[in-house]
Amino acid sequence: MLAEGSEHRVLFDEQRSEVVKITLPGTFGDYYEIIEGRIHQFDSTPEEYLLRMRWWEKLFSTAPVPIGMTELGQIVSRQKFILGDPDPTQDKVDQFLAEAGAVAVRQSCWLWKMVGVDSNFEVWIGDARSDNFVLGSGGIIPIDIRIWRVPISSKSR
Repeated sequence: MLAEGSEHRVLFDEQRSEVVKITLPGTFGDYYEIIEGRIHQFDSTPEEYLLRMRWWEKLFSTAPVPIGMTELGQIVSRQKFILGDPDPTQDKVDQFLAEAGAVAVRQSCWLWKMVGVDSNFEVWIGDARSDNFVLGSGGIIPIDIRIWRVPISSKSR
């Protein structure tokens, strides 16, 4: 076991050089909306958790791949183990997101969005803290971020 956070138990598969993530029972991450100028946090559903991986792969090509579900309803995924500096600076992470086309929504809350990805939605990126990225040989790589869609017409912008 490598770690256990608020969302996953993280194991290392040394043979495959992969990380195995198992969601904690009943936990599938969260997402945020800005309502009347304040950030509100909401629990994600299993469907939203799986959609997060799809958007993550589409935008950054480093997402975990879902491989199954436990009897307790926990989602199991695999992700390539990334060698590199596990502690990049927040400035480098912010620069990476800006260069990828993201715009800070609340940078101090690690909340960004990407516009123009889909005509009806913005793609929001949360938990974009430096400890959720690795500085690899090719640059910054997200290893644990939250991604969701927000309708453009929403008041949550």
